[in-house]
Amino acid sequence: MSTAPAPARFGPDYSPPMVTAIASCTAAIARLDARIIVSPVAKPWAMRAAWSGYTTALQLQSAEVEEIDVFSWGCGLQITDRPALPSHLDLFDRFEEWRAALLDTDALTWRDRLPTAIGEPTEAKDHPPLVRALDGVRQLARIDQTIMAWLGLPFALRDRGLSATPLPCLAGGAKAFRLKRRPGVDDWLAAIRGVERSACDGLDRLHRLERLYRDTQRAIAAEYRAGALPALLALSLHRPLVSPQSVATSLGLSVAGASKLLARATAAGLMVEITQRRSWRQFLTADLAVEFGYTKASRGRPAKEPPPLSTDRDLAEVFDRFDQELADIDALLARSGA
Repeated sequence: MSTAPAPARFGPDYSPPMVTAIASCTAAIARLDARIIVSPVAKPWAMRAAWSGYTTALQLQSAEVEEIDVFSWGCGLQITDRPALPSHLDLFDRFEEWRAALLDTDALTWRDRLPTAIGEPTEAKDHPPLVRALDGVRQLARIDQTIMAWLGLPFALRDRGLSATPLPCLAGGAKAFRLKRRPGVDDWLAAIRGVERSACDGLDRLHRLERLYRDTQRAIAAEYRAGALPALLALSLHRPLVSPQSVATSLGLSVAGASKLLARATAAGLMVEITQRRSWRQFLTADLAVEFGYTKASRGRPAKEPPPLSTDRDLAEVFDRFDQELADIDALLARSGA
């Protein structure tokens, strides 16, 4: 009489669906990691990815919050048609600590903060790196009831060699990791597929942000006098939700001047006004306006991207100045702590 195999002492049971899910997730992480290393918009993407990953972690903590609310908080603006976040809870009290850890170049900093109770049995070395990373999150979730357990996954994936740097959009796990002493097959599959979904979404967003970056270069090159438009567009890549007041404060302009700049960016198709009012207007970058449902995506085949602009000396100088604007905005936001 045959007997069922004993359940695995470490990690999941490796059924065909489990092996397929692990391989697919690992490949998705590798694709994202390879693309972000060479992307010209890596820093703006990383900020957006941090908001996205923090949303996932909040939802694993059973917080009733949507991604657009976290983006709104990150940009320092309350979207007028969105319900206010609960005032009796500080949902974002660990964000700055996590963000600082993501920017830390010392790979040992995060590991040194982990409880000494977290470890691996000797047989763990025979398991896939993805399983070992998720098991570290599982152990931390059992010990630490805060959001930091879910926020630790990007570091665990980095430490297991699955990415060169922590990819913040990959924060996550499964609630069962905290609630069950031994998660089942479905729990492991849910966690692995969730990470894969986050990696694929992160790569899609990177592609759309790079497209917006190229469209921005074309729009600046087409202007007879660009003025402060490059600075506004560089700001919008880092802070995709803006208002005339926030632009005026960040760039040292008048509110009227900021409104005119936003009108130029909207006319160029780079930004979308998401409010229908004459005062306290708000604008969202075109890529996120579609994703968050403020504008409809075009149906049918995707529009063919215009050919690259010829790289003569004058245009090269325009592109270099815009890249410098991006760097300046990044430094400005870092100094202000925004």
